[in-house]
Amino acid sequence: MAKQIDAGKFLVIECTAGELMNVVGTDICICDRCGRAYLPSDKGCYIAVLNQWYCQECYNEWIEQVVWYPEDADVQRKNFEFYAPLLGVKC
Repeated sequence: MAKQIDAGKFLVIECTAGELMNVVGTDICICDRCGRAYLPSDKGCYIAVLNQWYCQECYNEWIEQVVWYPEDADVQRKNFEFYAPLLGVKC
C-alpha cells in the first residue's frame, strides 16, 4: 500500500511498481535513475520534486546526496497533489 514517507522537505511516496503502473496505465515500470525494469511487487519511491519513480536502491543513494532548492517547492507540491490521491495517499 502506497504511503508518504519522511524525507525532510521532499514529498515522497513509497509505492510498488505495480501501484504506479496502475496509476499511469503502463505494463512496465522502469526506474528513472538506473533504467532497470521492475516487477509489480517491487517497492520504490515516487519523488514529487523530480516527478520520477526510483527503485529503492536508487532512492537511498539519491536521498543521501540531494540538495533542497526552495524554488522547487511549488512544482513539488503540484506533482504531489496530483499523484497522491491517485495512489491513495492523503495530501
